[in-house]
Amino acid sequence: MQLANPENFKQFVQNKDSKTITTSETVAKVFGKYHKHVMRDIREILEAGDDEFNRTNFGLVEYIDKKGEKRPMFEMTKDGFLLLVMGYKTKKAMAIKIAYIKAFNFMQEQLAQNGMTLLEQYYQALGEHKAEKQFASLCGKGLNQWKDKKPYLEATLKVFEDKLQVELPLLN
Repeated sequence: MQLANPENFKQFVQNKDSKTITTSETVAKVFGKYHKHVMRDIREILEAGDDEFNRTNFGLVEYIDKKGEKRPMFEMTKDGFLLLVMGYKTKKAMAIKIAYIKAFNFMQEQLAQNGMTLLEQYYQALGEHKAEKQFASLCGKGLNQWKDKKPYLEATLKVFEDKLQVELPLLN
């Protein structure tokens, strides 16, 4: 399987509830391993690992296999995935680990760009429109007031400038 192309990442990395995840089944396919061995590796991590990290980065779910039967499968975050595959040492595994990192980063970029719902984007644009409209209104009012104050202020400045001007005696 070729992961070097970002367009192929979508089949290996998924967006679920605004989280970037992959599955133990996908890891098994990509790394050429039996799914039961990947499940075993994850269970070993869960036994040896930190409970909070495990809860945050691994989730046991079920999927329907080709026979139509329910089977266990782990969903995992980028951190869970990286912890799992750090132990895989083959050349293919190394290339795939790098490609997976790119896949997660690509999906995270997509989420960052499109993470807001349409309604959130609308309210953001509406807020920006309202703020700019108020600013423009203030600028217009300010310019109108300036039009009235400018002649008076310039005349006042001229009076002070004339008084501050030092008179030098003329030499004959």
